[in-house]
Amino acid sequence: MDEFERHGIGVVSGRDACAHALRSPDLTSDPGAGSPSVLLRDGDGHARVRGVLREIIAGLDPLPDAVITSIEAVVAGLGASFDLVRDFARPVAGAVTSAVLGVPLDDVFLDHLEKTTANLDVFAGSDRAGQASAFRLAVQLSRTSAGPGGLTALREAHAAGRLDEDELMLNPVVLAHAAYENSLNFLACAGLELATSGPRSVRDLVTSVCPARYVLRFGPDGPVAVSLTDGLPFGLGRHACPGSGVALAEGEIALTALAKLLDGGCEVGEVVWKTHSVFHGLASAQVVVSEKQG
Repeated sequence: MDEFERHGIGVVSGRDACAHALRSPDLTSDPGAGSPSVLLRDGDGHARVRGVLREIIAGLDPLPDAVITSIEAVVAGLGASFDLVRDFARPVAGAVTSAVLGVPLDDVFLDHLEKTTANLDVFAGSDRAGQASAFRLAVQLSRTSAGPGGLTALREAHAAGRLDEDELMLNPVVLAHAAYENSLNFLACAGLELATSGPRSVRDLVTSVCPARYVLRFGPDGPVAVSLTDGLPFGLGRHACPGSGVALAEGEIALTALAKLLDGGCEVGEVVWKTHSVFHGLASAQVVVSEKQG
């Protein structure tokens, strides 16, 4: 919170106040720079791009069998000692993001995806490395051959006049970042909760972990960061997460499989947390399974 205040950003907290702010017509997601990102605009432009993205996400609800198999294979391949981020959350989130886009994603792509600030650059462009990674991925995706999935759907929407050139260039990165970053952070943190405190429901975990802690809004008195930590993990209103159903299904499959693996007991080694002001997540957490399950 101190970091927000140093940058002149007010903070809204408390569930009722945050719900009101998220629904308020007096607060906008548009900082006034004319961004083509669905996350940084409102009005007809936002509704139009969001409609395209919702159609893409609907293609993964329910999760296809191939995606479920990929998730279960990640957990089945964990050894007696593994890192919750590198070995569990990253490949699961990567597999789902690959399915969202309809293209294979390698570790280099995921490295750059983790560096992007496409979702929420709260401090007005201070992360130049993140912006460079976002631009690199936008160019890469524009040149990538794609099968059925989000990237092809975005190109078809552009051909049909539903997206302009800038929207087609940037929103594949926004879609990839939204599918990947929050899943990566949630799955790792939820996995740590399972390892240290035992089984809990996915809905309970996603509320307590809340991987995206704030969203930025702009009003007559300046920018405000609206907290999502008081029971609003997917937001509310016109910018509520359209992929919440997919995220919950992904978590249910991955965390159910992980809970079975940890059922015989485990020990957690060194835990290192990320320090981002908005995205709450682990950098690493080593787990040693006491009794490897068959």
